[in-house]
Amino acid sequence: MLESPPSPHTPALYPSLSRRLLLTGLPALLVALVVLSTVWGEHGLVRRYQVQKQLEHANERLATTERENQRLLRELTIMDQDPVVLERIVADELAWGPEGSVLYRFEEPEE
Repeated sequence: MLESPPSPHTPALYPSLSRRLLLTGLPALLVALVVLSTVWGEHGLVRRYQVQKQLEHANERLATTERENQRLLRELTIMDQDPVVLERIVADELAWGPEGSVLYRFEEPEE
């Protein structure tokens, strides 16, 4: 007598189907999680890019500050070495001059 082919609901197929899903689905899920973590995780590529941009911006601000410091140091050195320059700066900033001098001040007209 011929046996009929097993139906899809035969209990013998369930263990092999679930085993196949487990053996293919679990590694695929793990690989997907690793990829997601590598790209969007706390130390992922996106975060590294953001930190790199912040570092570049901070370095630009640092360079600007260092240039300004150098300019101010040169100005201090000049003021320290030449009293005429110091007098001129004081006259410009504070509208002050030596006794008996006349200061002319030109201002921009207000609109």
